[in-house]
Amino acid sequence: MRSKLLILIVMLLPWVAHANPVMLEPQSLVAFGIVAFFALVVESGIATLAVIGFGGLIVPFFMILVVANVAVFFSVFLPLIDSIPLWILEPAVVLLDGLVIKILTSLPYLEGSSVTWQRAFTASLLGNIASYFVGVIANNEPWFVHM
Repeated sequence: MRSKLLILIVMLLPWVAHANPVMLEPQSLVAFGIVAFFALVVESGIATLAVIGFGGLIVPFFMILVVANVAVFFSVFLPLIDSIPLWILEPAVVLLDGLVIKILTSLPYLEGSSVTWQRAFTASLLGNIASYFVGVIANNEPWFVHM
């Protein structure tokens, strides 16, 4: 119960963040790091809570999912953000995250049972939606589109 409460508290912290998560400029690098961290925690936390019924170890699953999301962000999302439109890139990242969640829940050392594909992709979708809106909230410009 304490781990669920800790995840929930950390997920609520982005309400106090303020930065622009899309444009990387030297003066906004610290702000970007703060927003990216909170978006990562929120995304991983929501995805963890969405698959909590798989019966596995919650905190190790959350931590492994954080590492997997960082890997997806730096190896897929960030390199392709300038060359692929966001409306194509985001669904691709959701699919990749869903695949990661499906694989992670089937690992034997997490002591759980594998979730269905539908649940894995739903968890990924919910986490990525929340992560996107953390950036929108922190940016304080919800209707402004960054190009």
